[in-house]
Amino acid sequence: MLKTAFIGNENFFDHMICEWLSEHTDLSLIVWTNKLSWAGGTGIERKKKVLKRFINRARRRGSLRTLNELLYYVIYRNFLQRKEVSQVLRAVNSTERHPQRPLAEIEQVRPSNIKSSELQHLIESLELDAIFAVCIDVYLPEKIINAPKHGAFLWHEGITPEYRGVYSPFWALAKKDYDNLGYTLLKMNSKLDAGEVFVQGKVENVDLKKDWHSYIGHKAIIDSLPQVKQFLVQLERNQHQPLSRENAIDGYYSYPTTSALLKIVVSRLFGNQISPTFNHSSEHSGQRQYPDSSTDPS
Repeated sequence: MLKTAFIGNENFFDHMICEWLSEHTDLSLIVWTNKLSWAGGTGIERKKKVLKRFINRARRRGSLRTLNELLYYVIYRNFLQRKEVSQVLRAVNSTERHPQRPLAEIEQVRPSNIKSSELQHLIESLELDAIFAVCIDVYLPEKIINAPKHGAFLWHEGITPEYRGVYSPFWALAKKDYDNLGYTLLKMNSKLDAGEVFVQGKVENVDLKKDWHSYIGHKAIIDSLPQVKQFLVQLERNQHQPLSRENAIDGYYSYPTTSALLKIVVSRLFGNQISPTFNHSSEHSGQRQYPDSSTDPS
């Protein structure tokens, strides 16, 4: 069985992923990155981090762009977030997983510096086969992603290379690019979300008239689990191969804006061409899956 580690944010969704990963691998280490997040913390500490982040964004991207992003952040947190959290929680609760042991029995660390020598030495000492991560907002040093035998793999809540970067489902909705709402499992390298793709497919059973990007992205990752399970079997056998996307067009996206949010709202109110339910069955999905994913891996 593969010996793995997980890197992510300490929340109920990533806890579920860890439990699932513990069922299918020997999960030996969990690295929580909340201390490294620009939106981490609570109360005054969180507000200071958010303010600092937007001040830095204004210096790099300009005041108008940053104000556009900041207003989106306020609108989302006050009007959309609560519904999305409830939807994701229901999806998590309905996801079957049977961890080999409770997460409390697995070593967990919360570094304040992702480049710390202590973390590097810990990861190296475990002699891991692979690291897995979900949507982290911190760059992992090459020493960490190259430490395991097979490297580090990232669950990305979007289709790459078309939607590299953050908030991929948001930008796919804004562009009405509904066929590129999905998931990718890629091998991490020094370029953001640009590694080789090993598992890829489309999200299933979402409502394009009502569901928002955060729920769609989390739902996509849940939809990826059967394919990732089969990938783990091939990885352990050292038979994993990247998917070929010769005609794919590279795209990189940054943080959401209020103007793009308004485009989504307008398209939902007046876009009669949008099908309310977006459902790709296994027979007609056109998924870009791991080779031989339809066969029994045993």
